[in-house]
Amino acid sequence: MTYRFLIVEDGLLIAMDLEDAVRRCGHEVTGIAPDMSVALNYAGDADIAFVDVRLADGETGPELAARLVERGILVVFVTGNPALVEGRDAGALGVIAKPLTLQASTDVIQFTVDWKNGIRRNPPARLRLFRPLAEPLA
Repeated sequence: MTYRFLIVEDGLLIAMDLEDAVRRCGHEVTGIAPDMSVALNYAGDADIAFVDVRLADGETGPELAARLVERGILVVFVTGNPALVEGRDAGALGVIAKPLTLQASTDVIQFTVDWKNGIRRNPPARLRLFRPLAEPLA
């Protein structure tokens, strides 16, 4: 099954690297958004979102994540400072620290796809989960 990913990242090179990884894994990118307002425009078409914490419009990632989760989108924070989401996980699945190698991106993409499909397994080494592996599907 092909999933649709939303990439919320104001660093163009980072966003393009994630986009490349998503496509290499056989999935689609619904859009690249530098801020909350653009992300919400793309959200209707997304299944999974990678969200940075600090965006072009400020530290809006946690608020955006909460809004995406309300829409049934699986969210993973991708940030240079994972401590910024401590206590503000907004229902996201987890957080992974930047920078990401192609292998790390591929691993987290496959993990999120598996999670959407109800497959629970240990996360990739750098992904810290906010939800327990045994959590039922929503």
